[in-house]
Amino acid sequence: MDNAFYYWQLMRLRSSGQSQIQVNLEVQAWLQERFPQALLDPDYPDSQLQRQLWSCWRGQEQDADLAELSLRCFISHQIHQACLTLAQRYREHYGLSLRELWAVVLDDEGKCSPVYRPFSLEILESYDPNQSSLSTWTRQLTYNHPELNRLLLERGIYRASDWAILNDTNVDQLQRILQDYHLCSQNEIDQALKLLQQYQAVYRRDRLWQRRLGHRGHCQPPTEEQLQQMYPTVSSAVVLKRLKHLASQLREYRVHVRGGNPRFYQPQDEQELETLVGQQPGNWGTIEDESEGFLSAYRQALKETLAGAIAQVLKANLERLRRRKQGRDRAYLEALHLSQCQGLSMTEIAPKIGLTSQVQVTRLLNLKRLRAEVRHLLISQLYQRLTQEALKYIPIERIHAIDQTLETLLTELVDEMIAESAAQTQAAKPCQQASRFNVALCHAICPLRQRFK
Repeated sequence: MDNAFYYWQLMRLRSSGQSQIQVNLEVQAWLQERFPQALLDPDYPDSQLQRQLWSCWRGQEQDADLAELSLRCFISHQIHQACLTLAQRYREHYGLSLRELWAVVLDDEGKCSPVYRPFSLEILESYDPNQSSLSTWTRQLTYNHPELNRLLLERGIYRASDWAILNDTNVDQLQRILQDYHLCSQNEIDQALKLLQQYQAVYRRDRLWQRRLGHRGHCQPPTEEQLQQMYPTVSSAVVLKRLKHLASQLREYRVHVRGGNPRFYQPQDEQELETLVGQQPGNWGTIEDESEGFLSAYRQALKETLAGAIAQVLKANLERLRRRKQGRDRAYLEALHLSQCQGLSMTEIAPKIGLTSQVQVTRLLNLKRLRAEVRHLLISQLYQRLTQEALKYIPIERIHAIDQTLETLLTELVDEMIAESAAQTQAAKPCQQASRFNVALCHAICPLRQRFK
């Protein structure tokens, strides 16, 4: 047995936060005397020794406490390895450290009669050698440890596949999340509900069939055939992309609710819309001049609808603040100008508008709400305008073919623009080039400020 030392060396946590190996000579001597063949035979299976130790411990035989401690030593190595796997997977993007993980689950001090119930003993007490191997059982309980999962959620890590998330979300939940959390338009919600229903009708049916055949396991990505069954007239790549986007919205909501640390969507390729339009098959791909004309109309529509949505939201905000307290609308506009156009911090803005702290400025501006309201208006208005524009260049049957894809891509482009604006506001130093959203916002602010002078 190559790893025999696992059974008398305990992985434990030092006060410095590092892990260390603690050798238990009493357990080592007992194992060498009681199971010499297991330790000397390189082919002796772990499962057999574990079953012998488990029987000794469960049967309360002589030296049952040593058998228990030996198994806890083995379990500590499996916990240690599970933490290494998680840290390697999430360290780079989420800053997750081994010390944080070890502090949660590596709590066994190696005493025969511990004053508390270490996680290794918890694993051992729930272990059944007839159901799984001890290493598998340990990894499973470690990966599903409530405190460890809470830690991961705080870092924005929700360890469920996109397909599992889509599988266990019903349409009522989806509607509520898109409406109340993501502030999606009704058209977006309707499209998403249909997408989820199409996905579940095919994916759940096939998964149920696989289970009846005895095939179990994690939810795998849908196959090409399944994607075609969901939307026969749309390319599989587009359907897959839309499903992943929907899953990312649900994942963001779950991280927010369970961990309180929502993450922004991953940035998308800014030229995605143009790329897709250029790749459409049939007549659409052959009339390049018309495509260019449509793209020009798209850029103009984006510029005008963005300006219109911002103006509409600013007007509503100013009116609401004016009714609440005299002069508050002017302070709001000035703070917005200093923050989004001049790049001043909330701390710097506070005394300039008669407030005493950055918290008061943050509450007054409520930039997250402003962006969400603009997003809500912009997507709906831009989608309607582009659909009408597209009729000048392509047949109506072609409009129906790209309808869902167009809305998805517009949503992603708008989300990217909003996220870029938020990132610039949070940046420690002003960016040399303002985001498209901030440029439009400042353009709308200037004439409004003139009215107060």
